[in-house]
Amino acid sequence: MKKLLIGFLAVGLIMGFAMTASAQPNIKASGQLYMQGTYADRPGLNTSSLSRANIANRLRMQFEIQIQEGLKLTTRFDALERAWGEIAVANTGTTPSQAPTAGNGAYRYWEQNISFERAYVTFNALYGVFDVGFKQSRVWGTCAFCDDYDTDPGIMYTYMMGPWTFAANWDKRANTDGNTSWFRASGPPSSQGEGSAELFGLAGTNLPGTNNDHDVYQIWGIYRWATGQAGLRFEMDYDAAGGKALSNQSILNPFGGVGQMGEYTTTFYEIAPYVQWNYGPFNLEGELRYIWGKIQRNVLNGNVAAGVAAPTGGDVDRAGYSIYLNPKYTAGAWYGGLEFAMISGDDQTTTDKYEAGVPGGQAWDPLLMFGNYWYYKYHGYMAGNASNSIGQNLGTGTYEMNLIMFKPYVGWKVNPQLELVAQYAWLKAQQKPLGFQGDSYGSEFDIYGTYKIYNNLSYTVGFGYFWTGDYYRGTNPNYQISDTWMVTNALNLTF
Repeated sequence: MKKLLIGFLAVGLIMGFAMTASAQPNIKASGQLYMQGTYADRPGLNTSSLSRANIANRLRMQFEIQIQEGLKLTTRFDALERAWGEIAVANTGTTPSQAPTAGNGAYRYWEQNISFERAYVTFNALYGVFDVGFKQSRVWGTCAFCDDYDTDPGIMYTYMMGPWTFAANWDKRANTDGNTSWFRASGPPSSQGEGSAELFGLAGTNLPGTNNDHDVYQIWGIYRWATGQAGLRFEMDYDAAGGKALSNQSILNPFGGVGQMGEYTTTFYEIAPYVQWNYGPFNLEGELRYIWGKIQRNVLNGNVAAGVAAPTGGDVDRAGYSIYLNPKYTAGAWYGGLEFAMISGDDQTTTDKYEAGVPGGQAWDPLLMFGNYWYYKYHGYMAGNASNSIGQNLGTGTYEMNLIMFKPYVGWKVNPQLELVAQYAWLKAQQKPLGFQGDSYGSEFDIYGTYKIYNNLSYTVGFGYFWTGDYYRGTNPNYQISDTWMVTNALNLTF
């Protein structure tokens, strides 16, 4: 009897511990720590540009807390995202929010020690899954046009049925206080430094009549099969935030002129099919973004900057496209492919139309320098004398736009630990800005190798050389452009 009671007690204790453990949240942690050192020779693309060298790092941590079956909390933060030795304000007196220049000024951001970016709840309901809160957004298809660095608050519902996935999503991307207005200048404001392509400034004017919202609505479907997947997404982007620079896909003020732009709203629609397919040694991925809509200009009063005439002109129609293709073939330890991108640029001769396509995303770094997010973040724009292109040279910053790119590449997996890659790209503007000397950005050659020290720890060494094209002379045929090159090495820990 005693043994039986002890047995019952043991079973009871085990069941009690199990029930207690099952009531505790299950926490899964993942993250990344990178440390990258880079030397860039004359990134300003002119003979007087200074070189720049630095070491930078970032710790990113994500926690998924499974509270119970069908209920999960996800949060993410970044820490120590900065260059080694970086201070809050550079000696030049520029503010931390400005992009670096070719030889002076602050880095792109002076990051906080810990910056929480995501906090959202995932739960099963109504035969599907809801994600609500500050969550990952702007991710779709091949990710040539997506951005996995940013986070937007919103609500997403996902329903899965066999090989099909259907979803509806709403993002709230801006809600300003309505006390600012953006104007377009004929050149970069002096406060933004050499080479900045963000040609906007705050006029500090009240904007009566706007609701200051920026809302994005999306619906999509994805079909998956054994060797690939294909999807189609429709998006409506409504932005009434008064023309805040870079807050929507219009990016630029399409009205031209110098001085205050006045209040405006944009309503854009986008269709985005994509495909990813594997067939034996052959791999293909491709995506199309077609965007159209209207930029509605609302001139409500004559409250403009002193000495500047009130803006004129009516609505502007938008219609642009972006194409991405990347066929790849693998033969044993070797692989090669041809990466192609075409992003339509604005034809500046049509003042009532805006033809720019959807910009490339921060998550897509086609080269070590041109269009590379990390190069831009810590070395600034590759600008030359093209800064008066009214933003057209954003193609050489963190967002690729107004671009035609052909990039053949080849890779060799020497062994399970070591991989070598070489690539060469021809780069030109899809639309040449008015008065520019040329439409050629130039060309770039990169070679880099990655060695796995551990499965989760890798070391990369790379070299890139950029032959600067006439585009960077801007409107000055006598501007002395210069080629540039860089060397980089990085230690990357993922888990």
